[in-house]
Amino acid sequence: MIPVMSHPLTGLANELAFITLEEACRHLDNYLGNFVLDDVAGIVYANRFLGAPDLETVPRAVHDLYYCLNRVLEHAPHGVQVLEALNSMSPQPERAERIAFLQRLSPDPHLKEKIVKHIRQDDFEKAQRLLHQQLSELPACLWAAAQLLQDDADHGRHPGPWQSMFKCPAKIRPLWDRMLFHHYAALGLHEDALRLWEQMDEAHSGPYSLNLAAEMYRALGDRGKASALYMQSIKQDPRQTVLRYRLEELANPFTADHSLPERRSVNIYLYSWNKADFLEKTLRGLAATHIGNARIRLLLNGCTDDSLNRAERIRDEYFKENMKIISLPVNIGAPAARNWLIALPETREADYTAFLDDDVDVEEHWLAKLLTVLEANPGAGVAGCKVVYPGTPRRLQYLYRTPSVVRDDLFRISFEAPSVRNDTGLYDFVRSTANVMGCCHLFRRQALLDCPTFDICFSPSQMDDIAHDFDLLLKGHGIIYCGLASCVHHQNTGTAFFRTRKLSQHGNIAGNDVKFFYKFWENRNELRSLMNVRQPASGGA
Repeated sequence: MIPVMSHPLTGLANELAFITLEEACRHLDNYLGNFVLDDVAGIVYANRFLGAPDLETVPRAVHDLYYCLNRVLEHAPHGVQVLEALNSMSPQPERAERIAFLQRLSPDPHLKEKIVKHIRQDDFEKAQRLLHQQLSELPACLWAAAQLLQDDADHGRHPGPWQSMFKCPAKIRPLWDRMLFHHYAALGLHEDALRLWEQMDEAHSGPYSLNLAAEMYRALGDRGKASALYMQSIKQDPRQTVLRYRLEELANPFTADHSLPERRSVNIYLYSWNKADFLEKTLRGLAATHIGNARIRLLLNGCTDDSLNRAERIRDEYFKENMKIISLPVNIGAPAARNWLIALPETREADYTAFLDDDVDVEEHWLAKLLTVLEANPGAGVAGCKVVYPGTPRRLQYLYRTPSVVRDDLFRISFEAPSVRNDTGLYDFVRSTANVMGCCHLFRRQALLDCPTFDICFSPSQMDDIAHDFDLLLKGHGIIYCGLASCVHHQNTGTAFFRTRKLSQHGNIAGNDVKFFYKFWENRNELRSLMNVRQPASGGA
């Protein structure tokens, strides 16, 4: 098995372990229909195939293993175990020589074990001291340099002072330069990335390098070069489905119709529970965007803080009669709060209704972009945007989801974003999907008339918005992702969140998984067809 240094994706590993080898291959197909495979997810898939005693009896699985290993190796070319796995499948003298060379530069096994332990425990301060120790003892240790470079990437910064400690052997200098290019390009440090790219051999670059270079040139204003690099990448790896969407966007750039917020009647609904600071920031940010004459309705869900006073001040300052506040004496949960708002007569009067969470930062023309997408796709019932974490560099929080496993005894939903989440621009396109995030999405009136309720069985929260999107699909309404509109979502940020969940929260999530399974069990055949939804969607004007 190949070790995973960080982001273990235990949920994915457990999911793959529960399904057959053939199903694991289809699971990978579904992932590739949504995202480009990175090294983190690639290792998890590769380990599933490597651990299968019946691997040789499923030729497709052997092919998928080889595919995953090659994609992982491009992200992490210093991975000796990946190289060894590839060489066992397809022996090459050059690869064997590289393995032997990297093994001579390997760290002390005992020290490496301690470093890996600290990294997996998110104690990088201790790991960093040991990595510096390793470089002082073996300055050519590529593995140690790679771990320090990854830490700098995780923190969105240039390579640190440790770089002067690393004495890269000439034999692997091109490999190290490529790793540095990946680092700079993924963080959007385009001038540094370009300097390295111009010294590299483009003709022998793999898909990952080509994709990063494409977005680098796009950011620098050369869309033609970006398209050429993407076409070169997809020629090497035709399984990169999302590149086709990106190429379409580069060829026919999305243009929002900024007149739509004035020409269409729109509601903007929000609900909140005891998040006065975030709510105030969200409302003030909303006031700075282009929303035309949209009506705003805010439901305060049993708030005991000063949310009401702050909301009233902002209403009087910015929105006047266009904003109304509903203050409930108790918290009725997220699904019921949405249903309360949908039941307002305004829902039936407006052309469109948007829902915003109380902890988002929306861009100036978010509404015009989502309106443009729905106007261009009359069969769609809802459009959602690209959701990113706060801070820099931008990292993807939620793009879209589809069913990933649909069986009589199991129903799983795909990941909401790729495991390596740098927002390079790769996912800036418009496409059909099965679910978009509920923190910023826009509904067509008929969609809410056909599906007027979010299922309260998922109270107080979790999965009700996914279930509602699936309800819409079953009623014939499409779901559109618009990556050209983005919003910052502050909920559940920071690595500590998932470690500090209470057992009751885990219980609620597990319970909702069971409810979700039974809610859609009778529709499992229809939902199976939603895996890898690839119908084209129009970007509009």
